[in-house]
Amino acid sequence: MYNVAPSHAAHLLDDDVSTSHHRTMRQLVLATIVGALLAGGCSSSGPDVIARSADRSDTPSGGDPSASTSVPANLPTPPVSVADPRGATPITLEPQPSLPQPAAPPAPTEEPLARFSPYTVSDPASNGINAFSVLVPDGWQASGSVQWLPEWSRLAFVQTRVNDPATGLTIDWLPVQDFMYFTPPTGFEVPIGGNYQGKAYVPPIIDPSQFVRDFWMPDTLSHLQNASVIAVVDQPIVADEFVRLYGGPATAGSWRIRYEYAFEGVTWEQDVSFALLYSGNDPVSWYVNFAATAGAPKGELDRQQGLVSAVLASRVTTLEWEANLRIVKQLFYQGIQQQMADTVRFGELLAQYRAESQALQQQVFDERMQSLDRQNEIFRETLGGVQGYDDPVNQTVVQLPLGWDTYWVNQQGEYIAVSDPNLDPNTLNDGTWQQLEPRAG
Repeated sequence: MYNVAPSHAAHLLDDDVSTSHHRTMRQLVLATIVGALLAGGCSSSGPDVIARSADRSDTPSGGDPSASTSVPANLPTPPVSVADPRGATPITLEPQPSLPQPAAPPAPTEEPLARFSPYTVSDPASNGINAFSVLVPDGWQASGSVQWLPEWSRLAFVQTRVNDPATGLTIDWLPVQDFMYFTPPTGFEVPIGGNYQGKAYVPPIIDPSQFVRDFWMPDTLSHLQNASVIAVVDQPIVADEFVRLYGGPATAGSWRIRYEYAFEGVTWEQDVSFALLYSGNDPVSWYVNFAATAGAPKGELDRQQGLVSAVLASRVTTLEWEANLRIVKQLFYQGIQQQMADTVRFGELLAQYRAESQALQQQVFDERMQSLDRQNEIFRETLGGVQGYDDPVNQTVVQLPLGWDTYWVNQQGEYIAVSDPNLDPNTLNDGTWQQLEPRAG
């Protein structure tokens, strides 16, 4: 089920790493790793999914996922009309036999159209350039920021939260990390959870539910500590993509776990999606990526499945910021973390690499164009209630909810879904719109 090589399982049961010792090290992970992420400049935490147009901030490459970006959680919760259980102690519910099947996408009723607008976040440390964007349905709220962590190989956290204030449905991208473990030699002083060459020194955790308990539940997902696991769904296509992007010998697994719990008399559901990859035995390097979560009162995740999927598929870094991230990765391995930690010096360093950044932007663009069909296939298999459409304005494939007749885009990167096949949005004095066509294949 977990798609992990036997050598890794054998390593966990090695005489040098006893079961009780391994459990103790897991507990230390909770306090040290997440605490280090938050103390390293991250005021909050938040899942990572494969993002639109091969968002390289979530995508490892070149045999080392450490260039990926992630999202810390614990962002301040926007006001909602339904009580938000984050931070509360939930009540344990009896587990259910299987994950409920998603309902068919609801047909539009009162609303003649649905609008999706890009929410763009800039990065002050990168001289104020736009860093990433995410699509936000009309009436929803979004927040986000970029925080650089020069001491860790992940290098940056892209904090993102999107929520529906009418229902309490909230989507977060979760904090991720790179790990390494080996049998400690005599005199080795790095503690479990400590920083070793930019990675957290932690024994590998193979069970996905255990990873959620150890890594996210103590802090980011504390409200799930007593929740019931309803189902664990394998997502092999994401695991295969993780291995492909890693570029070296590795095994991986990817899962969507649904939890259920009660808060103030209301039953809530929460999906947690992520992937784990392992490379080597002793030493073993392992990574968590493509981590995202969505929670809402029971039934709301399935009812708004198309909107949730559209948001999760939409987050994408800008070409300029992605190029800067790759340059920073080079600087990290050159060992100039001290200059990177100095905000002013960091901006000056990036300015010195402007020509190289421009060349890298073309490389990033080419990679994204080559990956469009593969990304569309992954979304078809892992996200429900959406259809991929060719976007001539942004030169990408955008995932939009099923249930409307026509779909349109304007020059500002906004999208609308129209329920009336005879309605042309260009007659609404609302800018110029181009109709989208479904992605073939």
